[in-house]
Amino acid sequence: MIFGLHMIGIFRIPFLEYDTRVQTMPDRKLGYLSSAMMGVFFSAGWAPCVGPVLGSILTLSLNGGSVSTGVSLLSAYSAGLAIPFLIAALGVGWVSITLRKYGQVMHYIEIAMGAILVIIGFMLFTGIFERIAQAGQFFWVDFGL
Repeated sequence: MIFGLHMIGIFRIPFLEYDTRVQTMPDRKLGYLSSAMMGVFFSAGWAPCVGPVLGSILTLSLNGGSVSTGVSLLSAYSAGLAIPFLIAALGVGWVSITLRKYGQVMHYIEIAMGAILVIIGFMLFTGIFERIAQAGQFFWVDFGL
């Protein structure tokens, strides 16, 4: 809810608005080394997110005893990771042009996303979200979906 209020603009948290990007061109001598280090840091940041899913896929394929099951699960998992990045790489030019073109609209989108964060935070805090999840679980189990 605090992050949502920050996005709406009710109050600002200064450290969330810092920009720490490097403003100089990288040194050519460290090109491959810096690319490799970027990959290391990126993978270290993603390990907590990717690890549990990958571990359960490997456990499921190991307990299933079938190499083909493991290959199909890992292929689907790899495609699920790669496809969004490939789409993002193809659309990066379009996105930057769109963001420049509709810069004023982005402010209102940020406010709307902040409001959604506040609403979801309120629902989590009051237990409404849990009741919705329970009702949804009943729906899925009841109809066998």
